[in-house]
Amino acid sequence: MKLEILVSGGSIFVPERLNAHFSTVIYLEEEKRKMLIDPGNLPSLEELERKLSNLGVSPDEITDVFFTHVHLDHIFNSIFFENATFYVHESYKTKNYRSFGPLLGKAYSLVISSWKNIVLLKGDESLLNGKIHVFHTPWHAREHLSFLIHTDNEGKVLVVGDVLPNRLRYYDIIKGYEEGQLKDFLSAVGNIDLLVFPHDAPLKLEVKE
Repeated sequence: MKLEILVSGGSIFVPERLNAHFSTVIYLEEEKRKMLIDPGNLPSLEELERKLSNLGVSPDEITDVFFTHVHLDHIFNSIFFENATFYVHESYKTKNYRSFGPLLGKAYSLVISSWKNIVLLKGDESLLNGKIHVFHTPWHAREHLSFLIHTDNEGKVLVVGDVLPNRLRYYDIIKGYEEGQLKDFLSAVGNIDLLVFPHDAPLKLEVKE
C-alpha cells in the first residue's frame, strides 16, 4: 500500500473574527482502490484538488473515504467524492447535528446526507487484509477513530486524529508531562515509523529495535 500526505493540516486564527481549522488529508492506494482519510474542509480544497491532479486521480476515482471523526474540518470535502464508500464509527448516528446551530447544523446535514454508501465501524476492525487496523479512541468525540496503516513507502503509520492534534501535545506526552488514556494508547500501539497529526506536519520517528 502506498501512502501520501496531500495536505498538512493546521488552523487559521484571527482574534474575534475567524477560527478556521483544516485537517491533514491522506491518500492511500492499494491495487485498484484509491482512498482518502479525512478529506478536509474548504480552506484546503484548492490544495487537495491540485495534489489529486498531480497524482492523475479524479474525484470520481476515489473508492473509499475513512473518517477519524465527524467534525466539519475533517469531513466537509467528502461531498465531492460521490462514488466512494464512507467508513465511520457507528456512534456518529447518535448525534443531533441540527442542534449545532441553524447554519452549522444544516452544513452537517448537507454533508452527511451526501454519503450514499456507508460502512459502520466499531473500532476493532482489520481492513484490507490487515493493512489498516482501526482503533476506537473516543476522547475527542464519541465516534473518534485512529488508524494504524502498514505501507510500502512509509512503514508503519499511525493516524491519530484529534486526540493528538499536533507535535506540541505529543512532546508533552513523551516528556512525561501528560498521563492517561492517550499515553496508554500510544504505548499499546508500539513502534511506528510515521506519526500523522491532524493539525500539524507529520513526524518521522526512529523505530527502536
